[in-house]
Amino acid sequence: MIDLPGYQKVEGIEVSYIQISQSDDFKKVTTFIKPFLPKTGGVSEDGCYVITPQGEKLYAVVYHSDIEGWRKQIEQGAEQLGLLTGKISKNNIELSDGRIYALSDCKIEFY
Repeated sequence: MIDLPGYQKVEGIEVSYIQISQSDDFKKVTTFIKPFLPKTGGVSEDGCYVITPQGEKLYAVVYHSDIEGWRKQIEQGAEQLGLLTGKISKNNIELSDGRIYALSDCKIEFY
């Protein structure tokens, strides 16, 4: 679990999980909100996804510098597009719709 993006907090970066189906969706979510909310920094896929017991696949994305701006950009973009977001909290993944799953009940894949 320790290698799971977002499991251990790292100063200066944050990890979110987004329900996307392909790389095009990543760009769509991270650029959907206009005007652009983050003032500095960047965002990238982090080479991992979590599949919930219900079958939702959420990809890890990592962002830095303007953490709050990026968090809002991603959460608002995903919400507008009808996609879930998630955060790792202890041994769980907490989804934007309020569901919480134990990571041990999820499938974790690295690519």
